[in-house]
This record gives sequence, structure tokens and C-alpha cells, in this order.
Amino acid sequence: MKVVIDTDPGTDDAIALVVALNSPRLDILGLTTVGGNARLSQTTRNALRILEFMGRPEVPVYPGSSRPFKGRFEYAYGFHGPGGLTVRLPLPKTKAQTGSGVDFIIEAARANRGDLTLIALGPLTNVAKALKREPLIVEWLNEIVVMGGAVDVPGNVTPHAEFNIFDDPEAARTVFGSGASIRLIGLDVCRKAGVTRADEDWFRGDSQGERLVSRILKGWLKMRGRDEAYSLCDPLAVAAAIRPELFTFARANVSVETDDSSRRGKTSAGYGMGNVMVATDVRAGEAKAFLRSMFT
Repeated sequence: MKVVIDTDPGTDDAIALVVALNSPRLDILGLTTVGGNARLSQTTRNALRILEFMGRPEVPVYPGSSRPFKGRFEYAYGFHGPGGLTVRLPLPKTKAQTGSGVDFIIEAARANRGDLTLIALGPLTNVAKALKREPLIVEWLNEIVVMGGAVDVPGNVTPHAEFNIFDDPEAARTVFGSGASIRLIGLDVCRKAGVTRADEDWFRGDSQGERLVSRILKGWLKMRGRDEAYSLCDPLAVAAAIRPELFTFARANVSVETDDSSRRGKTSAGYGMGNVMVATDVRAGEAKAFLRSMFT
């Protein structure tokens, strides 16, 4: 499966990238970066660092959007740590590509019509800009797998909104309303699959992937200072691209609140018809076991 991954690393993005890079089923054509969990310069640098640490420096990285459609990104340093990661990785020797992440999404979709899946792990700014610039992407892409939203559960930024959607609801509205085939992995299922200190196997192993994931999780748990579950949001989105049978989906039209009220960023689903397959449940134990198996 040919994929482009749009990402804002971010601790769970880093774990998701470990899974994607180790998957024999994914042919990663490139990463595009977006501001979100951290500033664009940091998410881009983090992507390069992760690729080099995993021995995959040949995967190109294209910087995308540093600002949402309106206003500024609300960064998540309090959750992901200074610089967007809870670990220090060596400075990258490779550099980001000079081209635009938005243009790369368009060109990759054009060159691989019907065969490209776009996995979006951050705010949907790059994806929305690509759809606005070239509406034919809707027909060219096989699918867009989106990590975002809180359809039938409370949000994690406000009582109504999940972080990725809250950071650029205008972009999310554009993407969900585009008619593209979308698979949505939101907080409805993310909160059902978490890692705690009791998951001892997640902190073992000597492969590069195992070492990176263990360091990230240990750093996060130490930073939080309490026995809290780490939700596997972005890794679950990658799992949904590779093994969608691990999830239960319901077809829906998805809308996004874009006004400036307390409901800004809220995602709502009208079930029955539509272009979005909303994940409503996950076989959490199997999903966690699958993700853990992909660290080596």
C-alpha cells in the first residue's frame, strides 16, 4: 500500500511512524509536516530525527503549513514535552525537501491515482489546502485515514473538541465535506486502547523501534507524574490503514463547528449515509498486540 503520512511529531506521531516504517505492507512515499503538537520547524526536525533513528533517512520530508486557516495553532508542549517529544534524539544529518508539503500531496496523488492512501495524524491544514488547490484529489486518492475528532465522547481540549480538529476546524470542515473517502479514528476509540506502567512488554526490547517507543513512554509517564494511561491515538490511525478489521465502523456525514463559541471544533456525525467511516469501537487488546508487534 502506497502512503503519504501527514504528521506533526508529537509523541504518538513518533510511535505511529515506528509502526508505519516497520510495516511490510506500507510503501511510504514521503512525510509532510504541519504545525500542531509543536511549531512547524520542530515537527519537521522531529520527523527527520525519527527517520534517521529508525535507519530510514531516505524517506523524504516536505514541510507544510505553519498556521491554520484562521489564527494560530495551539501547541501541545504540555502533553508532548519541550520541542514536541519527551526524548532527545540526535540532530538530523538530512534536510527537509525544498518543495511544499501541500504540493507533494497533490503530486503523489496524481502520480498514483487510485493507489495512494493519505494518513493524516495532525491538524488537517495541509490536506484541506491540497483539496482546495486540486479538487481532483478526491477521485485520485484511495482513502484518507484521519486521526481526529470526538464524535460521541467528550473532547480533550474542550468538553466538545479533540485537539487536531480544534487546531484547525475550518480545514477539518473542508476535508470532511470534500466527498473524499475518509476513515476517521477519533477519541471514541483512542481512549479504549492505552498504555500504562503495567504494560511491561512495551518498555522492553533492543530494536531501534522498541528503544524509541520505550523512551518516549517512560519520558511521558515521568512528565505526567501519575499513573495515567497513554492513549494510542496516532498509532491506531496507522493500524486502521493496515488492519481496518480491528475496528467497527459506521458510515456517516461528519460536520465540524467552526464558529467562535465554546463548541468550536466539535465533530458531529449523521449516521446512515456519507463519505466518512467513523470508528465506533476497537478490539483494544488485539490492536495493542498488533502495534507492539510492529516495533521490531
